[in-house]
Amino acid sequence: MKKISVLLLMIPILSCKSLMNPQEQPVNLVDRKNNIYMTTCSGLAETIGSCYQKAQNTCDKGYIVLEEKFDSSGVHRQIKFQCKT
Repeated sequence: MKKISVLLLMIPILSCKSLMNPQEQPVNLVDRKNNIYMTTCSGLAETIGSCYQKAQNTCDKGYIVLEEKFDSSGVHRQIKFQCKT
């Protein structure tokens, strides 16, 4: 019984730790010729703003959002963007 109590107390602690240190999802180059990238910003720790920030960090001269995808739960988000030249 003591082990179960300890395990039940550990779950919220580990969950909070993962929210405090989320693993950033990568930016992937999908079309080298046209300089088009895709990234996701899914989960509770990231927002659509996280996707835009990754696009800004990827493109020195700015970017154009080509496509945004959201699922019905609002937890899975994805953008496809093109770096300005």
